[in-house]
Amino acid sequence: MTQVANTPTERPTLREPREERESGAAGVVPWEQGRLFARLFAGDGEGAGTRASLPGKKPAAGVAMIEALAEQLAPRVLAGSQWPLQAVLYLPRLGRINASVRREQSAWAIELEAEHDATARWLSGVRQQCEDRFTQALGLPVSLRLPSVGNP
Repeated sequence: MTQVANTPTERPTLREPREERESGAAGVVPWEQGRLFARLFAGDGEGAGTRASLPGKKPAAGVAMIEALAEQLAPRVLAGSQWPLQAVLYLPRLGRINASVRREQSAWAIELEAEHDATARWLSGVRQQCEDRFTQALGLPVSLRLPSVGNP
């Protein structure tokens, strides 16, 4: 026969989940990146009629996608030691983009080849903004080349 205590047992106090994140534990996404991806995954009208359209929502999503491209490519380029640099970038809802980067005199030559035609069309529509953002991230002028949509 086992004895049971007649005094109530003390339960450990529950901590708020925020305390665990503040300790700097590995695997936690920094707040800024969480916000970026929250913007990337913001609705794009897939649930037609379920949500009111906000003016400027799509341009904000485009800016976030360009920012995501720059954040993926710039560190690889700046740390690169073999040229041309080949990299595969990924954007939610747009898929993979193959990047080839070459160093030229006082400039960068970047070629982005999208896996999907829709992504290639999107890239051609935001080409100048991508060039500007890459120039800002890399510190030198960037010449951006996009293969024609529909080419194998």
